[in-house]
Amino acid sequence: MKDVIIVTGPTAGGKTKLAHSIALSAGGEIIVADSMKVYRGADIGTSKPPEDYLKEVKYHLLGIIRPDERYDLGSFHKDSLNIIKSLHKRNKLPVVAGGTPLYITKLIEGLADIPSINEKTAEKLEGMDTAELYERLKKADPERAEAIHPNMRKRIIRAFGVYLDTGSKMSQLLSETRPPPYNFIVLYIDWPREKLYERSEKRVDRMFEAGLIEEVKLLLDKYSDKAPVFEGVGYSETVQYLRGAMTLKEASDEIKKKTRHYARKQLTWWRNRTFTRPAIRPAIRPVTHPATRHVTRPLIRLNGEKLKEAGVI
Repeated sequence: MKDVIIVTGPTAGGKTKLAHSIALSAGGEIIVADSMKVYRGADIGTSKPPEDYLKEVKYHLLGIIRPDERYDLGSFHKDSLNIIKSLHKRNKLPVVAGGTPLYITKLIEGLADIPSINEKTAEKLEGMDTAELYERLKKADPERAEAIHPNMRKRIIRAFGVYLDTGSKMSQLLSETRPPPYNFIVLYIDWPREKLYERSEKRVDRMFEAGLIEEVKLLLDKYSDKAPVFEGVGYSETVQYLRGAMTLKEASDEIKKKTRHYARKQLTWWRNRTFTRPAIRPAIRPVTHPATRHVTRPLIRLNGEKLKEAGVI
């Protein structure tokens, strides 16, 4: 299998610098795995790579949609696999870099091909009580129902709607998911929590110094404050500041608090994470599953403090 390097970890951990160094030295190109960096004009608040980086290495999926458009997991999965295939054809090393955990995980493990629910079915199900929907799902697809909390209305509607439209159980469709045929080498930059919080707070300060308020003003001049870009941490709080709902200090403190919370979620997601992939090549401490001929491979954890001391990030 051909190699794909993935550089991931919590926010403000140094992913961009490490990924850029790898791509620059190996003749690779970078695929950005970040749900906010896809927006054009949202540069400071999403910590996009500096201009000199963009001149040295080709970056993909960076600033590709308008701030009032949406970009979801399915779009990223499709786009990133197409780019990886194209890069391998050109003998370029794909380097995926980003901190959106679900993007990275589904790229490695594969994404189920679940059809959309038709409009009439969705309208019908939206008019039903959540408890009744859940009971019907339990009868139609008990395995999927067991995996969904009874209060998770959107997921219940999704699973039951797929069954009504296609006659197929979502649990079966999910079980048939196969990982892409690549050797993913996952580099995870690890930091002690307090050090990470310190780095993330300093980054928020740098964002304001770099002109975050002016950037948000420019976006508001062109787009409604209901545009998806303003749902992101840093943007929603700055909008509130500009609307007079927060002082500048309150906005800054709120951004720092939400950034810490997001970093904590990322740390929890990646803790002890392993991935099941085809057992074609030897892996680090492989655990073989004879029934599936797959191995479970751990992340390669890199010490963020050591990388910083060495000047790598």
